[in-house]
Amino acid sequence: MKHNKWFIVGILCIFAAFAAFGAEADNQQKIYKIDCEEYEQLSVLYRIAGLAMPSSSGPWSNSELCLMAGRIDRNSLPPEAASMLDALKASLKTDNADRPSFDAGMTAGLQVYAHSNTAYFTTREKWISSFSDQLPVLAFDFQSWLGDGLYLSTRLPVQLNDILDASEFGSTNIISNIPLVPPSTMKDIDFNFPYRSLISLGGDWWNVEVGRDRLSWGLGETGNLIIGDHVKYHNMARAAAYSNNFKYTFLASFFPHPQNYYHYETVDLNKNGYYKNGSSNNGQSSYLNGISMFLGHRFEWRLFSGKLGLAVTEGIMYMSKDNKLDLISLNPAMFWHNNYTRSLTNSILGFELDWAVCNGLNLYGSMVVDESPLPGEAVPGKSSEPAEPNGLGFIAGARYSAVTGSGYWTLGLEGAYTTPYLYLRDGDSQSGEDDREQTKGRYGINYVIAVREMSQTGGTQNFTQEFLGYQYGCDAIVGNLNCSFASNADWKLEGNLFYMAHGTHDENTIWTRVNTTYQNVTTPTTSHQTENQADDDLLDRDSICHTFVAGINGSMDIIPGLNAFAQADYIMIVHPGNVSTAATQSDIQLTVGVSYEVF
Repeated sequence: MKHNKWFIVGILCIFAAFAAFGAEADNQQKIYKIDCEEYEQLSVLYRIAGLAMPSSSGPWSNSELCLMAGRIDRNSLPPEAASMLDALKASLKTDNADRPSFDAGMTAGLQVYAHSNTAYFTTREKWISSFSDQLPVLAFDFQSWLGDGLYLSTRLPVQLNDILDASEFGSTNIISNIPLVPPSTMKDIDFNFPYRSLISLGGDWWNVEVGRDRLSWGLGETGNLIIGDHVKYHNMARAAAYSNNFKYTFLASFFPHPQNYYHYETVDLNKNGYYKNGSSNNGQSSYLNGISMFLGHRFEWRLFSGKLGLAVTEGIMYMSKDNKLDLISLNPAMFWHNNYTRSLTNSILGFELDWAVCNGLNLYGSMVVDESPLPGEAVPGKSSEPAEPNGLGFIAGARYSAVTGSGYWTLGLEGAYTTPYLYLRDGDSQSGEDDREQTKGRYGINYVIAVREMSQTGGTQNFTQEFLGYQYGCDAIVGNLNCSFASNADWKLEGNLFYMAHGTHDENTIWTRVNTTYQNVTTPTTSHQTENQADDDLLDRDSICHTFVAGINGSMDIIPGLNAFAQADYIMIVHPGNVSTAATQSDIQLTVGVSYEVF
């Protein structure tokens, strides 16, 4: 607790020192969040103008958003869209011109959750409204524009944490976001903030961001294949350079090394060992060791007069259990796969296309290659030799936007497919693997990352595992239909239909090479042929898990600074946990809230 107190005092003192300069600046380095309204409006305008989408590697600086807006020919737009573009440009200009060197604000929020099934839907991951959607009761925002090129921002929230060990989120019919109001207790107050705090430095055509922020690489509605927007934060450094027709991004994002939460203990020599992960009661005293980071570089082109967008992304997951850093992996101009450092890294490659078919309509698709045989290598399912299973993922979709006198609307359709071993791999010699066959209790150099958090007022250390890429991971088939309308009168309404067929493989599936013992499998699987790090009852996994969600949400700006919103979702899960005998689970989930921002 004392460390948090002095951290907050230090932050406030730093910003107060910045305020003492008192100068105004024309500064375009403000960073906009990945779900900002400015980028959404730009996407709609690009579609209406018959252009491929703007850069999908967010977040974005004010300078980059201004460049995106400047690409649109106002004369090619209908009058309503032209007025929308003018208002957007004016808003972006206001955000960078004649700003004080220091600015502060406060937001107060009240949020209430209600649902019907308090027996099954008792963790955040089973709710449609995620932790990122939670309103803080209070949030203090600080921003500073220094000179022409430096921007600082941080948010200090008062809110419930994501773990809720003491009260178990969803165990009661009604939950609020107010700490200490039952069922929450003092132990549920979040001391993991700030979730967004950054320093931004840049110029007219480049930007460097260092700090903690959410990221998203791709145009997917249900998620993205290399970096999804579901990860609550990245501790990262990001550099981007951009022009009218090209953008390059280099990213380094850091995570806890798996050795800190993967343990395999033997109770008795005559008995099997057992696996432990997820938490430690030693809290802040637990020794942390090792380096785990994602390195990625992304190239984005705009071709054929802006009608076609192409993005190529290469990344590696770098892990070193003894904190050694091979500097060869930091070369941003290298094709990292060809460093041949399998004992330290796992490479991934992504391709994305976006085509403006006509004014209003865009088709897009993306593909990720985590593992695929090259000519001459053993082919899974066809070769008698042991072969590494395919790790592939695909997303395809279409979006149509139109503007009316009272606002704009968008209709979207998307499908996704991932293979059973996408994002998974063994840990090679680093984690003690023998003959490249992963065993229980041995971590993998894979794309399953962990977010480390403290709960119980700092007494328990939690490692929450997530896929870095597509949020639903491997072994999934997904379909989604979405329709939204945003009014010029500052209200928005959105409806969504979602379906997913998920096989038996998940983030804890033990990776294996396929051969005569372990057969090549296809999505969605109905059996789990290897061991699983977190489930000893794998024989129960004998069916496909089907998830259906129908939802509607809306928001309205009542007066300047005052916003109200509501969301209602019906969710049904057939064969939960991939168990055919498990009872179908359903829930009606309601979320309502109101927030007021003090400027």
